[in-house]
Amino acid sequence: MAIDTVTPRSRRALLVATAGGLAALAAQALRRPSPVRAVDPNDVVLGATNTSSSTTTIRNTSGNSNTALRATTNGSGYGLYAESNSGYGAGGLSESGIGVSGWSTSSFGVKGWSSSGIGAFGETTSGTGVKGTSGSGLGVSGISVSDTGIYGYSDVGIGIDARSAEYIGLQARSDGNKALLAETTAAGHAAVAGRSSANRTGLLGFSVGSQFAGEPAAPAKTGVYGQATQDANSRGVWGRANAGRGVYGQATSGQGVHGYASSGTGVYASAGSGGTALEASGKVKFSGSAGLAVISSGTQSKLVTPGVDITASSKVLVTMQTGAGGTTTVHRVVRDTVNGRFTIHLTAAATQDCTVAWFVIS
Repeated sequence: MAIDTVTPRSRRALLVATAGGLAALAAQALRRPSPVRAVDPNDVVLGATNTSSSTTTIRNTSGNSNTALRATTNGSGYGLYAESNSGYGAGGLSESGIGVSGWSTSSFGVKGWSSSGIGAFGETTSGTGVKGTSGSGLGVSGISVSDTGIYGYSDVGIGIDARSAEYIGLQARSDGNKALLAETTAAGHAAVAGRSSANRTGLLGFSVGSQFAGEPAAPAKTGVYGQATQDANSRGVWGRANAGRGVYGQATSGQGVHGYASSGTGVYASAGSGGTALEASGKVKFSGSAGLAVISSGTQSKLVTPGVDITASSKVLVTMQTGAGGTTTVHRVVRDTVNGRFTIHLTAAATQDCTVAWFVIS
């Protein structure tokens, strides 16, 4: 159709055309809803403080594994932060899943803090009470000034599950009470289990005089490691029992209990007037401090260099294992404290090769 650019239009015609256009827009608006809606004053407002005197509940009723509430941050802050003046900062309850779960690439998976209550709390019937996972930070961290740092509870599952790929799985701190409380009523399970999947230390305990002291290096292939280096009264691992075993070690072919000291005492045993300091059931082996020596026929003495130092307080016990001929026997022992050795003397020259046993007691 050709456009008429010459014929003039009257003012009345223009008004009629405008009114028709407005009527068409109104009809179109009635046929479809407007994308703009009124703001409900009870809505949760982003980027602002939302105050209420009652509980706010967000519920997912789909019945599947969808998440009811998810909080994510791209920076170094908290994905979800909860605070309480006297109750739980964050509490989670689940019938069969995880009570509280957190994940972080480089910071805390789950972190809780409280001035008088529990830092982090999670409860579940059959799942995990508290679970935190971190790539290079702390899996779960709980801090409380006067109560328990972390509390996790599960009827048949795991109370607390903390994992970190490069750092500490679980860290708990309290200034006035227990940092970590773990309890199980199951007959076949432990209250606390620590596992290292990289051939390092499963459970590390160390005592220091300052909260800013660094963590000791975790030994390789170690189930439990304890360290305390403050003074002579320090104890890396201490076990106590009234009628049982304070510390128990078991090995199939290795060493059940191994103690080492570069200048002190590797294993120390003490007892009161009615007790026994050291009791062994089975064979006893002494390496370096005991051995056998052969005195050749025609000689009257034997020089022995043991695997331990010979000092002025060393006691050397010697007994005949085979006959030296006639009535010849051990006469005496002469200690050489300068060279760390001793000489065994017979009452007479041996008429045949004989074997003697020696034992050095410091």
